[in-house]
Order: sequence, then structure tokens, then C-alpha cells
Amino acid sequence: MPRLCGGTAPCYHFRMTKSVADKLSDLVEAVRALPEQTQEALVEEFSDRLSDFTDSRLSDGQRAEVGRRLANPRYAAPEKVRELFTRYGVNTT
Repeated sequence: MPRLCGGTAPCYHFRMTKSVADKLSDLVEAVRALPEQTQEALVEEFSDRLSDFTDSRLSDGQRAEVGRRLANPRYAAPEKVRELFTRYGVNTT
């Protein structure tokens, strides 16, 4: 049985020695202990996230390019962002 972390919420600390299957089993057990409405929300969220990993329409080359860009992000200077906001009437204060 999981220990409780304040209140009635189960608290799980995964050790590196646990297999992925064991971790998934622990998570399923924790979700089953939650109210049904919360379970449904988590199932929907997990399904959405799972589709993010499985329904990719990117080619291998496109996926590699996304990875390259994420590894070397470019950011706009704060003054450029303020200038853009001002141009479109967005209040930044």
C-alpha cells in the first residue's frame, strides 16, 4: 500500500531499481485510488499525451530538425518583444 503524503493523497517515490512495468503498475494503483472524475481526466490527459508520441506526421528529417532547433533555441531580446507588443497595442505593464 502506498504511503500518504499529507491528507489522503498517495505519495510515490520511484527508485531507479524499479522496472518501467513496476512503475506503471504503481501509477495505475495510485490512479485507481482517486475519485472517478479525476481518473477520467487523467485517462483523457494520458491518451492525449500518448497520441503526441504516436501520431507524428513528421518525417525523420523533420523530426531531426525539430530536435536540432530545440537543442539550440533562439530567443528574441526583451526590447524586441516590447517593440512588437507596442506595435500591436499590447500593454506590457
